[in-house]
Amino acid sequence: MLSAFSAFMLFTAPPASEAIPYFARRYGVTCNACHALPPKLNAFGENFRRNGYSAPTLRARRTVPMALWVSGRYDALPDAPNQFDATRSYVNRIEAVSGGRLVAPWLSYFVEWRPLSLETRGDGSLRDRSGRFEDLFLTATTGGFGLTAGQFRQVDQVDVSLRLGLSEPLALAASLPGEADADPRITSLRSFSPAGRSPAVRAAWTLPMGRWAWTSSVAVPFTGEFSLPLTDQARVEASNEFALDAKGVVVESFVRRGSTSWGAHGFYDHAGRYLVNGVATGHRAGFYWTAIAGFERLDTSTRVRWSAEGEYVVSPLFALGTRVENRGGDGAPPAALPYIVAHFPGTHYTIRFTIERRTQGDRSATFVEVGTVF
Repeated sequence: MLSAFSAFMLFTAPPASEAIPYFARRYGVTCNACHALPPKLNAFGENFRRNGYSAPTLRARRTVPMALWVSGRYDALPDAPNQFDATRSYVNRIEAVSGGRLVAPWLSYFVEWRPLSLETRGDGSLRDRSGRFEDLFLTATTGGFGLTAGQFRQVDQVDVSLRLGLSEPLALAASLPGEADADPRITSLRSFSPAGRSPAVRAAWTLPMGRWAWTSSVAVPFTGEFSLPLTDQARVEASNEFALDAKGVVVESFVRRGSTSWGAHGFYDHAGRYLVNGVATGHRAGFYWTAIAGFERLDTSTRVRWSAEGEYVVSPLFALGTRVENRGGDGAPPAALPYIVAHFPGTHYTIRFTIERRTQGDRSATFVEVGTVF
């Protein structure tokens, strides 16, 4: 299946396509041309992504328009009666990534497909979702207007898939449950989280404001998931589903200059199901920070959510970070998540090492991931 996918991307992507995963190979630069430290983008990389994964000022060369990300994990989980394994090591990801201009200069695509995808459930068991698409979308642009259709994350101001740490910020990852269905899979697909991926359509407008750019968007996410499940468990956990059943409406607005941004987003379904978050990001020298705060409403309960994160890129090969976060109403104390990230050599490929510690009462745990992107 992986070889078939590779062949498809090789023969359908035009010779002039440019994309993030193979940018270094295509333009003869290092990973740090776009990244403060992979996968976190610097200002140039952010502009590259928002320009349809293209850099018209640089001369391109022919290369296979795809990258692979392979990683393994070590988890040391809290020792609780319902844990399946307190410690374990396993290969958690094989991911094929491609993107760039397609057919015309106003049309771009992006694809992340995982032929191997293992992740930890809340009870400590492993969930096999091999064959799912992380992203699968097309974007058409003209002037400052863009129309995106496919499967993607619903919040654009902060792309948590480009994080340095191993876990997503809870303020964006925590979900609002969906309407119950006889099929648990459909119930889960009806839930909504700002960082979650859903089949969706989004219209966005960007207005230059001197050194800043103001972007506003409206999106409609639908119930479903695009997937090519490759295992028996994945056919249950990551079955290909789609229904014209809108979850609600997502509205987002933010201003950005390089790695600094200020904005907010909201999701509305009905009077008993909605959320609002304010988001700010900043950058000075090697220090990056992100702050998120908001609330969610489900029926008669309202819960506050917040996250504060700081990262210091010590060198192009090494960084330190810490996130403190909380989601009120779930009975858990605030969590602190320090992490260390290193990679080498950062040329046309890199090997990445990350260790993250979650300190949160009886939920404390340690996670280690080693992976390579090439």
